[in-house]
Amino acid sequence: MKKIAAILFLLYSVFATAQKEAQNFCDGEKDGSYFPFITKKKLLWADTFYFEEYKGETVLNGKKYNTYLQTWNNGDTTTLYLREQDGKILQYEKCCESETIRYDDFFEPGHSWKSQDKKITYKLLSYDSKLDTPYCKYEHLMAVQAEYDKVTFVYYYQKGYGYIGATLKGKIMSCATPEW
Repeated sequence: MKKIAAILFLLYSVFATAQKEAQNFCDGEKDGSYFPFITKKKLLWADTFYFEEYKGETVLNGKKYNTYLQTWNNGDTTTLYLREQDGKILQYEKCCESETIRYDDFFEPGHSWKSQDKKITYKLLSYDSKLDTPYCKYEHLMAVQAEYDKVTFVYYYQKGYGYIGATLKGKIMSCATPEW
């Protein structure tokens, strides 16, 4: 009888956890951050994908950053260094040995800013955007336009999950996926 109870408890735990994770994946957290601490997630980008994984903390120019490694399907890697200070998310830019603001709690829709190297112009479009992906119909997203020299993306962020997708000319070209 104890074995049956243990098996039933184990099955319940697995299914209850799976349902909660699926709900969090699509629903986020109302009071969460647009740049939450996530240990690992998979993101589709055009016809490829990458994993973004937390790798610990790194000190650069005397400041402590959360380090994220993006490992692409072909083996290429990119490292992101992010930190939070006074309601701002700051990204260390190796090019310039300084920081670019990725987000500020005080930005209102319409606010624009440039990356440290002046190659990207960001504009906060909305805190109430929608995005339909193959996995979820998202609502209440932060949308940030990123204008590069030859292309403009709109990046979407969900409270409690962070980056969940991007569009190019109004068509989805990137999204978070629960499929590993």
